[in-house]
Amino acid sequence: MTITPLTGPVPEVSDVRGRIVNAALDLFAAKGYAAASLREIAEAARTTKPMIYYYFQSKEGLYASTLGERLQAFADAIDRATERDDDPRDRLRAFSDAYLAYFQSQEPHLAFVVREVFGLGAQIMAEFGRTLDQHISGRLRCILEDGMERGVFRRTDANACAVAVMGILSMFILRRVFGGESLDREAAVAQVVDFYVPGLGVR
Repeated sequence: MTITPLTGPVPEVSDVRGRIVNAALDLFAAKGYAAASLREIAEAARTTKPMIYYYFQSKEGLYASTLGERLQAFADAIDRATERDDDPRDRLRAFSDAYLAYFQSQEPHLAFVVREVFGLGAQIMAEFGRTLDQHISGRLRCILEDGMERGVFRRTDANACAVAVMGILSMFILRRVFGGESLDREAAVAQVVDFYVPGLGVR
């Protein structure tokens, strides 16, 4: 194997960094976090281990960064599916469907996150929680708060409601990942909009 010398100008971040992230996602998903080595990731990304340390400082940093980028893409998919001027109930339906649809489109990578993140240590778990809240749960809270402001939903704790909705959707994903069941998006969305949302109705 030829090692690229780390002299001269640093390569473009969008090129080398992007290759590292993509290679890490593939290898983490295929082998698991512990078994995927930085050497393998560097080879798959056509770069060197020092370049991984340059951009991410550590294996944990690489994992946290790849996770953050997946969740940002997740959030972008949700934003494309939800329009701010739509009825909050329609936005909540669109959020729920987009949440599950994105999981299905990225299942190998996201299933790895679901399977392994809880065993990866407190630092990664804390980063996962912050990133999930920033990119996903925060958008859901905004939808719920908008519905409360517009009188569509009764005023209550939007954060608690967001936790409940995420719990419903995540349970369908967990049954898919750990139980091998098919992911019935229509049934999952119905659990949110037909069973949970009526409880948010103005009284």
